[in-house]
Amino acid sequence: MRGGDWAANVRPERWAEFNRLLHLAGQVNDLATRLAPEDPTPWASRLDLMIDQSAPRDDVEETWRELTRRDPWHREGHTLKLTYHCRKWSGSHEAMFGFARSVAAAAPAGSPLQVLPVRAAAEWALWEQEREAPGSTADHIGQRWRQDPVMQSDLDNALSRWFHQPATRHADWLNDVNFLAYGLARTGRDADAAPVFASIGRYVTSVPWSWWGGARGDAAFIRACRRARRAA
Repeated sequence: MRGGDWAANVRPERWAEFNRLLHLAGQVNDLATRLAPEDPTPWASRLDLMIDQSAPRDDVEETWRELTRRDPWHREGHTLKLTYHCRKWSGSHEAMFGFARSVAAAAPAGSPLQVLPVRAAAEWALWEQEREAPGSTADHIGQRWRQDPVMQSDLDNALSRWFHQPATRHADWLNDVNFLAYGLARTGRDADAAPVFASIGRYVTSVPWSWWGGARGDAAFIRACRRARRAA
């Protein structure tokens, strides 16, 4: 109902309907927390709703504590907390990267949370090209990403501590591996990206590929995949 546009571009009637549905969803989710008190899933859903409602920080942190008490490495919960720290949700690049890197450093090898700093870099690139430096080309943003040694280390860690680990694929594995392929492709690491693209096959996700400089997501994916195959 709200759509995926920036908040300033959403029409008032869409906001009204969006908030009405958020209220209903919150009532259902509160019931779920009572029916399954030790299940972390309703707490992750509550966190999602609170981000959409721009809830007070103390309330968000209390929900976060309840979620991580039930599952310290809850993948979706950590992805949502990363979103909360994004600049587009009134956070900052520093808070976002700090959270992502601290989680990845503590998470065990094979955990999908090793990809969290790569997700943060993708969010950074989106903000920079759309809001901070809209005159910059997608290639320029990719060059800045490529030249940052810490962001390159994040990609190295995601490859060695997650992608190349003998871990079982989880339900959202395709989302994580698409983010990893995206980060490698945008920074010109085509040879490293080749086995990542091979594991994806044709199962492209719209995000983050639709974030690549206004190009259609599937077109950006196909172009990057072909480039990686040539470099393999």
